[in-house]
Amino acid sequence: MHARLRSLRLTAAPLVVVPVLSFGLVGCSGAVAVEPAPSGYAPSCAQVYTGLPDEIAGLQRRPTTAQGAAAWTGVPTGSQDGREVTVVLRCGVAQLSAIDTAGGCQAVEGDGVTVDWIPVDDGDGRTTWTTYGREPAVALEMPADGNVTLAVPQAVAKAVSLVEQTAVCS
Repeated sequence: MHARLRSLRLTAAPLVVVPVLSFGLVGCSGAVAVEPAPSGYAPSCAQVYTGLPDEIAGLQRRPTTAQGAAAWTGVPTGSQDGREVTVVLRCGVAQLSAIDTAGGCQAVEGDGVTVDWIPVDDGDGRTTWTTYGREPAVALEMPADGNVTLAVPQAVAKAVSLVEQTAVCS
């Protein structure tokens, strides 16, 4: 009787282990490489992450390599050139300094909430929008394309508003 139980245990173990390993390998493929933010592990970043939409402006959400980060890829709705783009959200980035905010602050409303953002042109056809008055700060890195820059901050506003607001644009 003991030999029979032992053989059942040996044959059952690979059936449990193999599916778990296979799932882990599939889940890692196709992830967007993202530089982790210094405070991406903050509890409020976990709240932001779980509140983010699966689709923004025709872009589909994809897994990333960093905690507290999300990415969307695809061809934006209304795109004239049909070019695929990537938008990356990183929660837990550093607050901008007073000099960085001199370019202007934009209050963006989406889903009944307002989030203040500081947009900065990255000079390479991309722009980074960083929240103002929220700790930890959230940054959106995206193409400087009107179809994207108008839709993305609005689409993530509800999730980003889960980070407590401590100051507003003046």
